[in-house]
Amino acid sequence: MTSTRSRTTGLWPIRRHLVAVVLIGLGVFAVATVLLWVALGAPAAPGPDTRLDVIKIALSVVAGVGGVVALVVAYRKQRIGEVAEARERVKVLNERFASACAQIGHEKPTVRLAGMYAMAGLADEWAEQRQVCIDVLCAYLRIPYEPALDSPWYHDEETEVRFSITSMISDRLRPGAPVSWQGHEFNLLRVILRSADFADIQVTGGRLLFSLARFPGGWTSFDGMHVSGGEVWFGGADFIDGRVTFDNAELSGGRVRFEGAAFTGGEVSFRGAKFTGGEVDLSQAGPDGYTRPPVFDQWETPPPGLLLPGA
Repeated sequence: MTSTRSRTTGLWPIRRHLVAVVLIGLGVFAVATVLLWVALGAPAAPGPDTRLDVIKIALSVVAGVGGVVALVVAYRKQRIGEVAEARERVKVLNERFASACAQIGHEKPTVRLAGMYAMAGLADEWAEQRQVCIDVLCAYLRIPYEPALDSPWYHDEETEVRFSITSMISDRLRPGAPVSWQGHEFNLLRVILRSADFADIQVTGGRLLFSLARFPGGWTSFDGMHVSGGEVWFGGADFIDGRVTFDNAELSGGRVRFEGAAFTGGEVSFRGAKFTGGEVDLSQAGPDGYTRPPVFDQWETPPPGLLLPGA
């Protein structure tokens, strides 16, 4: 038990620690006695008073060592308490994680939605495992799903759950977020988005992967998005219907890639977008899937960093 605790706290066993301190104390006593004897001129037969003074001083040194022993014991208690507290915190966080996962797997959308909010809150609090919590939210979005396109306002319960997840992510990528998720990876491979609000998010690092995503209708907004680092990838994405807008976006760094993407329907627009750095690559968009290309502002020549098909 003691050895296990010592391994978890990174400390020696208490007996070894105390023996070491006592031996050091005896060594200090011996050294102090010799040094004092030398300082007194190394008398061959020191008087009783001299011997008593030497012993008093040496014992004072030993008392100081005893104080060090007390400090060592107090430090060990504090250290063990901190480790126990940290272990208890991790245990509670793991329990919350398991509870949120159970809710996310529930058959009722309201319970699933509660689990999503619980998972996002846990990600805010648990920085060491934030990426794992983000992975769970993104994994849910990657579950195969066919939106009910004939529902009123192109909206159904599952779409609401998914819209809420994307909103949780967006809120934490916008400037001024109480807890920022910048620099993490958001794997939305093959996700189906009918409605999502990524407006005004900032991408300073990490990756947003929308590769092979499908946009079957509704409106997905990246308006005002600012990419200054990292990567946003729409490789192989299928823009089928509805609207996907990058209006007033600013691309000052990083990369936004559309290789193999298909623009066959709906509206994809970059009106008012600023290309001041980085790279926006549409040069490898699918040749058979460029029947309705994105809309840009008029210009004589494309701005630097914007690579169009045939360029």
